[in-house]
Amino acid sequence: MFGLNRENEFPVEGRTAIITGGSDGMGRAVAGQLAGKGAHVVVVARTAAKLEATVEELKSKALSSLKQRFLYIRADLTDATECERVVAEVTAWNDGAAPDIVWCCAGFCHPGFFTEVPIQVQRQQMDTVYWTAANMAHATLRNWLAPVSPSVQMRTSRRHLIFTCSTLAFVPIAGYGPYSPAKAAIRSLHRNTAPAADVKIHTVFPMGILSPGFDNEQKIKPELTKMLEESDKPQTPEEVAQIAISALERGEYLITTMLIGNIMKGTALGPSPRNSIIGDTFLSWLSNLVFLQVIPDLRNKAFNWGKTNGLPQ
Repeated sequence: MFGLNRENEFPVEGRTAIITGGSDGMGRAVAGQLAGKGAHVVVVARTAAKLEATVEELKSKALSSLKQRFLYIRADLTDATECERVVAEVTAWNDGAAPDIVWCCAGFCHPGFFTEVPIQVQRQQMDTVYWTAANMAHATLRNWLAPVSPSVQMRTSRRHLIFTCSTLAFVPIAGYGPYSPAKAAIRSLHRNTAPAADVKIHTVFPMGILSPGFDNEQKIKPELTKMLEESDKPQTPEEVAQIAISALERGEYLITTMLIGNIMKGTALGPSPRNSIIGDTFLSWLSNLVFLQVIPDLRNKAFNWGKTNGLPQ
């Protein structure tokens, strides 16, 4: 009842994990922490030099350097065939066994007002944020859920597909027009389990993450957006990875990484799977009361900022 003696719902020692976007930021932090827990880790990204450096780092963090193996694959995951190649290569490298964990961390944020960001950039956001995750999920689940004859069925260890989303999927903020829709689309992919298979699907909803990508965002982010998200205190990639992995070990499905994010989640649960029926029900009630104050405050700040700075032409 109180989580005492709870079984670890996310054991990784001796299991094989694919981390997309694994050469930087949160993806790299996740890869390092899974390596420290004994997983065989495959990192996927587009830049070979970063991938090579990441694999060397993983070796130094491994729980058992003699038993664990690490691999990097250079791929552009906006291409669905590349995702199929990644899954096939990892399966071959893993002695014919499919990966046990696939964690989608690829993507970047291009902030800006919807009308001011070229439509080509907005399409790029959907490609690099949503489609990298959707393509990878499609290739992974086709591998995991391929029908086999009942006579040859074998029980496999539980598998986990994990999306990295954003609290912006719950509460969009002005200035993230190109980015929020892609994150909302990722949230819509979520199911808590796959039918007739021991597959669990999870989504992590961080807020700001201190990384080179975050530094680039800050250079082009509208001042209004910075003002509206003053209460968001960015976390390090290592903090986000540790919180997310701990939540997976508890068996959670929709995972937030700080209190504010949890309250944002509570406003938008709808029919989503609950981590705790009682806890999330109370959270939903509390969040809706809180946002009776928050929503007018956000709108007033945006309206007053517009009056002061003028509207875009």
